[in-house]
Amino acid sequence: MGDVLIDLGEQHGRPPDPAGPGRRPHRFRAFLAALSAALLTTLTGAAAYPAPAAPVIVPARLGDNMFVEQSRLYLVSAGPGPRGVAVQNKIVSTYALPAGRLLSRTTVTVTGAIFQVTSAGDTVLVSYQVDTVGAEATVALAAGSDRALWRAPARLLSVSPRAGLVLLRENRPYLGDPRWYGVDLATGRPRWTFEQPAQGYTTEAGYVAGFPHRLITATTAGHLEVRDTTTGAPVSAVDVRAPAEWSRRSVGVWPAGDLVLVGGVGGITAYAMADLGRRWHSSVDLSGRWVQDCVAICVFGYRGGVQVLDPVTGRVRWAADHWTAADRAGGYLLVNRNEGLEGRYPLTVVEPETGVPHGDFGQWRPAGEVRADGTVVGLRQRIADDVVFYALLDPATLAVRVLGSATFVSGDCRPTTEVLVCRRIDASVAVWPLTES
Repeated sequence: MGDVLIDLGEQHGRPPDPAGPGRRPHRFRAFLAALSAALLTTLTGAAAYPAPAAPVIVPARLGDNMFVEQSRLYLVSAGPGPRGVAVQNKIVSTYALPAGRLLSRTTVTVTGAIFQVTSAGDTVLVSYQVDTVGAEATVALAAGSDRALWRAPARLLSVSPRAGLVLLRENRPYLGDPRWYGVDLATGRPRWTFEQPAQGYTTEAGYVAGFPHRLITATTAGHLEVRDTTTGAPVSAVDVRAPAEWSRRSVGVWPAGDLVLVGGVGGITAYAMADLGRRWHSSVDLSGRWVQDCVAICVFGYRGGVQVLDPVTGRVRWAADHWTAADRAGGYLLVNRNEGLEGRYPLTVVEPETGVPHGDFGQWRPAGEVRADGTVVGLRQRIADDVVFYALLDPATLAVRVLGSATFVSGDCRPTTEVLVCRRIDASVAVWPLTES
């Protein structure tokens, strides 16, 4: 799920500031935070509201970029050297989560903005913009040093520490079709390369432990192919009849569980990912739509609306014109619609078999992955407020277990299954445990 923050609605004013409108002394901050918690208790009808747990504070400056993974926090800051030049030094500080302990500081030389950071063992991987045209690059560095191990003209997609493999995709603006690479994590040497067909589309699939083990390709001529990302070798391939609409309006390719969905204006055909054997056909239009694996198969329109297909038969189980997104949570779907500025529509829990609402969570919004116990982290923030309340939402029982409040935050909050990481209004980073205080 995406990290979504929805305003709680209109804020009905603040208590008068004894220091006057120009300044708010720190000694009144605790009072305001406590009052905010009390107001939320009134709004939600909760019997009691826990005191916020003390966060771990990680120092940061304005302009620093934050990247969050399940067990790592990365802060990217400006390094030594003049600013505004083509080549810049950046410092990547890596912290362990949930403790917030500094693990390393790594210096990286880049020519543009950094948009992705991750690590595997003692290697830090950074993807960045090369120029303003759209070229991208990835560099691997020895953690805690300024030593680049290798550099490749491609975007980082995923890394498999177990296989020692990095999956990259090269975007070559005005120079041809995208090229995919599987490179050695230690040396950067390509183990395999694959060039996406000119009249086709390729996407990742078969995720295990965050790494896609398959690449799926479909062309407008009707050639379908599945490749193994570890070896780069084709696993299966088949040629199918291609409707004329594919050449005129392109072909859509979407993974859905153990299926590959291919189609466009003329409908959807499902193939088994294992051998590309044909499973079923549906007349549902796939053009201008996107697919989510949501217990069933959810086909969303980019302007809203969803059709839910049975993954075994392809029949339409139900449809709704007001849902705009859905997230799988145990045996249920968490769905919402475009809220606009008012934030009036509640987060609704839906039965995936029928589309019948099971209940709702009001103005709470889901963030992060579903936890092992089936709960989802919920966040709630009022307009123009610097407090984000966080809770565990249970779709099965509709229970909301409020854990606490993240105070003095800017609104940039990203949860893992164990902690909530937020930028504060003073630019520092705070890490709150997702446990009751």
